[in-house]
This record gives sequence, C-alpha cells and structure tokens, in this order.
Amino acid sequence: MLRVAIAFFIIRLGLADESWQDTPILTSLWQATSSKDNDAIDRLLDSSESAASARSGDGRGLAWWAWEFQNEYVLASIIVNGGDVTSEDEDEAGKPAYRMCSDSSDCDKESLLQKAKALVEEVKKAKEQRAAEREKEDFDDEEEEEELGDDEF
Repeated sequence: MLRVAIAFFIIRLGLADESWQDTPILTSLWQATSSKDNDAIDRLLDSSESAASARSGDGRGLAWWAWEFQNEYVLASIIVNGGDVTSEDEDEAGKPAYRMCSDSSDCDKESLLQKAKALVEEVKKAKEQRAAEREKEDFDDEEEEEELGDDEF
C-alpha cells in the first residue's frame, strides 16, 4: 500500500517520466543482459535506435541492468550506441544506473567501467560490420527484385 501511495505521489508531482513503460524489447534486453547473451544484445540494439535508452515502468533500463549484472559487454554496447553509462539520470527510486554496482559488495565499479571501455572499439567494429552486411543484403535483395520485375508475362 505504501508503494502505491509513493508512486501516486511521484506521478502527482510530475516526477515520473510518461515514456517509461514495460515493453517486449526491454524484457528481451533484461533477459539477454542477465544471461550475458551478447549476440541477443547485438540483435536487439541493431533492431531499435531507442533500445539503449528505453526505460521500463520503474525507470530502469539497459544501463541499470548492465551494472546490476556486471555485464561489461552491455556497458560497452551502450557507449557505442551513444549512451552515458555514468549518467546521473535516476530511476523511480532515485538511483542512477551505476549505483546498481555500488550497492553490491562484489562489484568494483571502476574495474567494470575500465573493462567496458576496453571493449568499445571491438563492439563498434562489430556493429559497423553487421550494418555493412545488412546493407549488402538489402542491395542484393533490391537487385533480385529488379531482375524479377523485368520479366514480361
């Protein structure tokens, strides 16, 4: 009951962001982050420009989960996709994403961040390669469609 009252109070004050909502892509991002499924992370981030910055109903998103599950690959992916993994933006509870690590006794924030930054170039190159492959596939598909369109029936 207290949680409902707090949520209502936050909404009344206008502190909650109306764009925060639970979506299938966020569920998939949470699952991929928690299980360290880097291929799924790549597919999801490639499929949506807003996936890296999307926020669930509680105001958390990919950065929160990356810190929570100590997933340096996801932190690097957020950086490559233009995100700030040390942002002071807060979730519904008033906690920035990096605090998910600080609140854990077995998480070394600085070490995790260094590992993530060391992966950035590798993640960036892989993203560029996937984009080039998709572009080539799209071009090949267009050529095939043009060839089929030349036939007279």
